[in-house]
Amino acid sequence: SLDEAVTTAMLRFPKFGSTKPEPDAPPTVDAGPPGATVVLLVDDEPAVRNLFALALRREGYHVVEANDGVEALAIAERLPNIDLVVTDIVMPKMKGPEMAARLRERRPELQFVFVSGYVVSDDLGPNAHMLAKPFMRQDLIRKVFDVIGPPKS
Repeated sequence: SLDEAVTTAMLRFPKFGSTKPEPDAPPTVDAGPPGATVVLLVDDEPAVRNLFALALRREGYHVVEANDGVEALAIAERLPNIDLVVTDIVMPKMKGPEMAARLRERRPELQFVFVSGYVVSDDLGPNAHMLAKPFMRQDLIRKVFDVIGPPKS
């Protein structure tokens, strides 16, 4: 009779998603090439944010994305060369106007484009421009161009 040899192998893999950064870890920031026109894009809906970012990148703007106002403040602290903030008004954690007010404390000259599907009657502060949802990709590009001009390269 033949003896059967049995080999047992044990493989250990990390849990899916277990390599996520700690919740308090600051987001990574890419300042872009020297002299780039930097747009900080803040929206809590990833699909919407991705569409906006793609449209602006295709035009030559360097886009840095944030999920909400809290993350945007953390990014802005480490990225001094932001030319424009494009932000949703209604977001969890911190609304767009509150985030803008806090950013203006450090950078009063900073320009903002607020986007919203709601009628906005609040004062959005200085250097504030409005773009009502829904809008076409070209409407966003035209508004950004009108506020800060073409991308520098």
